[in-house]
Amino acid sequence: MKKYSCLKGQDKLSIQIFVIMWVTVGVVLTLFPVFITIVNSLKSDYSIRASIFSMPNIFGGEFLKTVSGNYTTAWNGTEAIAGMKVYFMRSVLLAFIGAFFTCVIGTILGYIFTYKEFHFKEVLFLTYLAVMMLPSIMGMPTLIPFVSRTLGLKDSYVGYLLPILSGGQVTSLFLFRTFFGSQPKSIYESAKIEGANDTQIYANLTIPLALPIVLYCFVGSVSSQYNDYLWPTLIFERNITLMPMMKRLEEFYTKERMNGAVYAMYMISGIPLIITSAISMKFFASGDFAAGMKL
Repeated sequence: MKKYSCLKGQDKLSIQIFVIMWVTVGVVLTLFPVFITIVNSLKSDYSIRASIFSMPNIFGGEFLKTVSGNYTTAWNGTEAIAGMKVYFMRSVLLAFIGAFFTCVIGTILGYIFTYKEFHFKEVLFLTYLAVMMLPSIMGMPTLIPFVSRTLGLKDSYVGYLLPILSGGQVTSLFLFRTFFGSQPKSIYESAKIEGANDTQIYANLTIPLALPIVLYCFVGSVSSQYNDYLWPTLIFERNITLMPMMKRLEEFYTKERMNGAVYAMYMISGIPLIITSAISMKFFASGDFAAGMKL
C-alpha cells in the first residue's frame, strides 16, 4: 500500500504542472539562442545593432535582398576576404573521413578484443582505457613537434587526421567491445561452424548487428571533429578548417558592419550537424538504437 500511494502521488496535478513547466523552461532556454540566430540572419546590420531581439521586417521591399546579401556574403565572402565555402567543404570532408576510419578501426579492434584470444589481451585493453583518463590537451606539447617536425606533416591533412584516429579509436574500442561482448556468442559460433572466416563474420554479421552503435559513434565523431577549434589551429597554417576561419570572419564582418553575415555564417555551419542528427534520429526514434545497445 505504501508503494501504491507513492506512485499515485506522482500523478497529482501539482506534480504534473511542475514537470511540464520544468521541461518547457528547459526547451525554451535551449531553443532561444537558435531562434535569435535565425532571426538576426534575416536582418540588416542596422536592425541588428538597434536590437538583436527585434523581428525582421518581412513585408519590406528590402527583406529578400537583405537575406540574400547576408547568406551570399557569408558563403562567398567579399573582395577583401574569402567566405566560408572552401573551409566549410574542407571541414565536412575531413570530419566524415575521420569519423569513417574511427568507426572502422574501432569495430575491428572491438571484434578482436571480444572474440579473439591472445596473450596480454586484458592488459592491452586496460592500457587503451588508461588513455581515456588523460585529457587530450596534456599530449599537445609532445604531439605538435612530433607531427610537425619528426613526421614532417605540419599543414597536411594526414598530419591532422593521424592524432584524431589514434585518439578516437580508444573511445570507439570501449564502446564496440562493450556492445559486442553483450551479443550471444552462439551466433558467431554458428557462423564459424558454417565455414565463415573472420572477415565474413565481421562484414556480414558483426557490422549489421552493430549498425545503431556504429551510427552513434559516427555521428559523435563527426560532431567532435567538425567543431574542433584547437587542433586545426595548431596544425594548419594555410589549410585551416571552418572553426578557426569562422573566428577570423566574425572579426572581419563585425568590423565591416556586416553582422547579418555573421549570423548567416552560424546558420550555414550548423547544416551538417542538423543533417547527421536527423538521419540518426530515424534509429533512435524507431527503437533500433535502444534494442541494439545492450550495455
